[in-house]
Amino acid sequence: MLCSHRGVYDENHTKTLFSPQQTQQVMNNIPYYGPEDVKASLKYEELVSALELALADFSKGPEGGVSQPLRATAEVTKYNGFLAAMPAYVASRNALACKLVTFYPNNAAKEMDTHMAHVLLFDETSGEIKAIMDGEVITAMRTAAVSAIATKYLAEKYDILAVLGSGVQATAHIEAFCKMFPIKKINIWNHRTEGAEKLAKYVKESMGIEVQVFTDVQSCVEMVDVIIAATFATEPILKEYPMRPWVHINSVGAPRPQWQELSAELMNNSVVYVDSFLSANKESGDVIKSGAQIYAEIGEVILGNKKAEITTRTVFKSLGLALEDAVSARLVFDVMELNKKILKQ
Repeated sequence: MLCSHRGVYDENHTKTLFSPQQTQQVMNNIPYYGPEDVKASLKYEELVSALELALADFSKGPEGGVSQPLRATAEVTKYNGFLAAMPAYVASRNALACKLVTFYPNNAAKEMDTHMAHVLLFDETSGEIKAIMDGEVITAMRTAAVSAIATKYLAEKYDILAVLGSGVQATAHIEAFCKMFPIKKINIWNHRTEGAEKLAKYVKESMGIEVQVFTDVQSCVEMVDVIIAATFATEPILKEYPMRPWVHINSVGAPRPQWQELSAELMNNSVVYVDSFLSANKESGDVIKSGAQIYAEIGEVILGNKKAEITTRTVFKSLGLALEDAVSARLVFDVMELNKKILKQ
């Protein structure tokens, strides 16, 4: 006998409809995991490992067992907002999920979240929904984890980190990088200096790492080993400034075809890596408007099919992939289910 949220199918495939009360009971049985549940379940070491394997699977093509279309996006032009649906299936992780995410850049000025998201996790054998969970923490942590993976392969040194931006993504990247790399100093720039100062205070108090706030981008990046660009910029803010020749840049902002975070000159004078050729060529203004040539997907580097050019400047352009949400959601679900079993013992 198979059960759906609207009824039950018997062995003859005859469907008996649920009453509204029964439907509500079924819906009540679907677990919801909030931000604290997600954060407690995801650990960067495990997340990085799982996503590294999934990105390698993705770059294998069809034989990798990853099914992921481009995100479907509805623009809310009147309010400068976007609603996107991001489904994916990762066979190696038994992960079938869809993230629904809104992006409203103007919310920052109202002290509201710019990104709001939920992830629906499904049973890959039947299509039934297994759980609903907060997607904002997943988005922040999986994006930072993928930047850490790119940095692991593409950066020559990790001592000094520059962070452009001071929002959720900037914070998540600092947390992830301080766990994964021997960071000695962090430089921070933000278009509103008070945001940079607030983040610097958090880093000093919670991590005990040396932090310096800068009022201009050039001074922030000129003597660093790794750069994180995590801004809401629609025009380039990181340009062809004097930098260390081996610097590695992770760019996670400018997720629209007409937006840029990095200048065309910078892009064309760097070796460019991406999470997905298709996504980058369709969605990244940094790639599209610069005309820069993409050297490889990061999954190809993980597989050993493309070289990591660590002695020259590299850029990893991250659009954020639905497969990352699916793998993360499955990790959360598995941890929560394990915890449930332990509590029952």
